[in-house]
Amino acid sequence: MSDVILYSGNAFSVADGKGRFVLPLEMRKLVRQASGDENRLCLSVHMDNGCATGFGLSHKRFLFDEVAELERLAREANRPFNGDLERENRLGTIEDVNFDDGGRFFLHPDIKDEAGITDVAFFYGVGRYFQIWKPEALIESPDRPALIRNKVKRWLDARAAEGGK
Repeated sequence: MSDVILYSGNAFSVADGKGRFVLPLEMRKLVRQASGDENRLCLSVHMDNGCATGFGLSHKRFLFDEVAELERLAREANRPFNGDLERENRLGTIEDVNFDDGGRFFLHPDIKDEAGITDVAFFYGVGRYFQIWKPEALIESPDRPALIRNKVKRWLDARAAEGGK
């Protein structure tokens, strides 16, 4: 069996009265596994999609190793490559946060602002990491699968019908 942690599935989280979100149970288990059995969550912003990302500490190491490999390949091909800049882009925006045993955590304010998330977040497992979306932004993203966009739209419509609860 591989050591690679792969996130899948999706779930909504509505911020509690203190502004904390809840990491979905299955993702929480995987983050804990990927973080050496600690409740440590790494958060960042996706460089292309306009959402936040989340993962465990092992993926942070993967990102570092991936840049080292890109540096090696560039060196072998005698191609310019700015490894420091690439590490800044991949690692410099990561914020490590704790989550409690119930999965509650604070989404870092800078990341929350960049992703446009307010009181509702949609968690979407996409492999080595999961995405955290402002639901309306995901619906407006034509590159996301229609199945997911429609699911989010139905959830928002049902929430609005209930008075935004």
